Amino acid sequence: MKAIFKHLDIQLVDKKEEGTIVTLLVINNPDGSPRWICNAKSKEPLFLKFYLIESMKSQLIALTIKAIFFLGLQKVIFKTIKTNFKVLKEDSAPIINISKDNWALFTGTVGPNNKILIYKKGKNKSSFYKIANSEKALSLIKKEEKAINELEAIKPITFTFPKADRIRRKILKLEDISLFGTRTTRFGHLHQLVLDEMYTKTSKSIEANALPIFNSCLLKLHRLEECNDMRIPKGMLKKLRIMLDAMRHKTIAVGFSHGDFTPWNMYVKNEKLAIYDWELATSLMPIGYDAFHYIIQQGVLVDKKPWKSIIKEIKSKVTQEQFLQWPRYGSLNIEEYLGFYLVINAISCLALFADQSKWHTQVHWLLNTWNEALSECAKEIKPQRGLMIWDLFDFFNEKEYAAIKFPEVAPDKLSEFSDIDLCVKRKDVKPILNYLKHHPLTAHMNTYRKSFMVNVQVFLEDGSFLSIDFIWQFKRKSLTMLNAERIIQKAYRNTFSIKQMGLLDKVRYIGLFHGLNNASIPLEYKVYEQILTKEESRLDEILYCNYLDDTILKRDLINCLKKEKENKYLSKALNILNYCLDSLRQFFCSKGMVITFSGVDGSGKSTVIDSIKRSIEKKMRKRVIVLRHRPSLLPILSAWVKGKKRARQDSMASLPRQGKNSSRLGSLLRFFYYYVDYLFGQFYVYFKYVCRGYVVIYDRYYFDFINDGRRSNIKLSKKLVKAGYTFLMKPDLNFFLYAKPKIILRRKQELDAPAIKMLTKRYLSLFKELNSTSKKQYFSIENNELSQTLGFVMKETSHKLGYIS
Repeated sequence: MKAIFKHLDIQLVDKKEEGTIVTLLVINNPDGSPRWICNAKSKEPLFLKFYLIESMKSQLIALTIKAIFFLGLQKVIFKTIKTNFKVLKEDSAPIINISKDNWALFTGTVGPNNKILIYKKGKNKSSFYKIANSEKALSLIKKEEKAINELEAIKPITFTFPKADRIRRKILKLEDISLFGTRTTRFGHLHQLVLDEMYTKTSKSIEANALPIFNSCLLKLHRLEECNDMRIPKGMLKKLRIMLDAMRHKTIAVGFSHGDFTPWNMYVKNEKLAIYDWELATSLMPIGYDAFHYIIQQGVLVDKKPWKSIIKEIKSKVTQEQFLQWPRYGSLNIEEYLGFYLVINAISCLALFADQSKWHTQVHWLLNTWNEALSECAKEIKPQRGLMIWDLFDFFNEKEYAAIKFPEVAPDKLSEFSDIDLCVKRKDVKPILNYLKHHPLTAHMNTYRKSFMVNVQVFLEDGSFLSIDFIWQFKRKSLTMLNAERIIQKAYRNTFSIKQMGLLDKVRYIGLFHGLNNASIPLEYKVYEQILTKEESRLDEILYCNYLDDTILKRDLINCLKKEKENKYLSKALNILNYCLDSLRQFFCSKGMVITFSGVDGSGKSTVIDSIKRSIEKKMRKRVIVLRHRPSLLPILSAWVKGKKRARQDSMASLPRQGKNSSRLGSLLRFFYYYVDYLFGQFYVYFKYVCRGYVVIYDRYYFDFINDGRRSNIKLSKKLVKAGYTFLMKPDLNFFLYAKPKIILRRKQELDAPAIKMLTKRYLSLFKELNSTSKKQYFSIENNELSQTLGFVMKETSHKLGYIS
């Protein structure tokens, strides 16, 4: 308190006989420090001039405070301090008479830019006073004075601003322009008019490299990269560096900017905006900066919206057509100017945050939103999977967790075939799931819950995929393997600021995982055996044997774990119950899908199927079963005579479409035999594989009977065979691969050109018809470029898996 009033040339004294007596009303911050101070004689809560009354909560608080003052209960409800004061400088009067004037004081927002603010109510007019209590705050006061002088030269007609008077070196007096004004919280026509005028009168073209704010950001970013502040998200710094490097040679339009163009820095008055707080104003800022800032700050700090909702509002309020009305030079569009805003604002704020010893909650809201926004802007530069992984670890930056078996690489360099396992606090799971679900790069997300973990499958907009396990208990069936809380406590940060599982915990986890699964320790982990030589527990002795010579002692491991308190008595019963529930949930909740590939020999089916199978297994962690032509509940007909093995060998060795059968009865019996296999086998496949989460891939399917009966030595009416498809479960995805005859013949010489053309035409016609009449999807793909084919198939498969699971 004494330090605050000393800046006003007023000294609070302890001795009763000195100075003048005054009673002060004090409302504190949550940490106990003074927030608002006023004369206890005041009949109205003038300190509400510093309070943003917008949300329902803030309106209720303001209404309550006004009611307290109206009833005269302020001295009863709020803290009062009776003290003596005297003026420090007798030759100059202080800006307020502490005992007689009607005033209120705000100690300012915490941070390096902190200033003391005073509101003084007069008979004819009222004023605000900004008092600098540091050299940085003084520089901001000077900037505001300079900005107001520039505004007077511009002579705006669409808005008003306060007159300024520097009455002392560290005190700036500002006219109160809020009288009879109302707040507005949505960017609208009046805001548009203000920016139209500002850009019309001040805009110019400049290369980003020559922009003072751009070079300031380069310097600040370098300092942030070099500082050892673990609170600063490393992934965000990576994205900011990438975007800055991509922007440096672009020519952009810049103009005068308020710098903190927000609902709480303006009023609507006489159909104009009355705008104040110009201390962050600058004459060279990318156009659109103020519009983006208004919508984003309101969306994050007040409405608490995710970025997906905020960007929708930006696009509806600041359309490309509206944006083009502002003077514009060069070829950048609104998305690129939004990128400039995000980079400049994020770097400037991060530099401020780095100077603060303690962060308030709103900082974390801003960081998460900026990270999402930057990822959306950077997705054209960097792969989306890498951006999402950085954002995941940035979200957890200030939380307690331990990455399990995470390699010593930058997160964005993680193999596309790797998933991520994190040991986390259970209370942190819901927030991260909500964050991932609303992330702008997320096309769809599936969650699979168990009693001890959640598996999250994130399908990204570019077709890539990320699987994450959030684990709060280490379980193998009904046995608890390791203590998750102790693992989190012992975690350490690696080179890339990822919190890693401790080395001994990692060694134990690898040993238990493979031992309980009756598997040998992979060669790459064998070097860890020496870690266990220093340990003396029975568990480590058993694990050491497995590391040393692949002596898998599963029974010994189980008996050892059963002695732990997590696996005894009531805990044991709960573990068994949870395991049973998890097993039931997995059976009923996991759902796979069926994919078919059709095409003439040489169309590339086998190559595509092999690649897709590997991608689904490695990237999506889905089990895959490949079936040839039919469910194969019944063997091929020749197997009844030759035996399964010989019949299969002969079938593989013979050329297709060589059968000589011309008997309609024989064809009907043959077709009926195979159709029974399809009809009843589909249920076998469904319950054995699809219900258990498998992806079933058919190498050829029933469509061959419709289009190419000769291949199965069947000669029947196409309509009859096609009618049989009506009673079969329809596969989720169906791909017909084709190419020009000359390309196919280069690959395989099993069919002649006329046959290839004829079959291709039939398949194209059938798939077109089925696609128009069925809810399932039928794609015809000209398979000339394997990479393009695989990309399309994988994208459709990922999309379908995302919505079918």
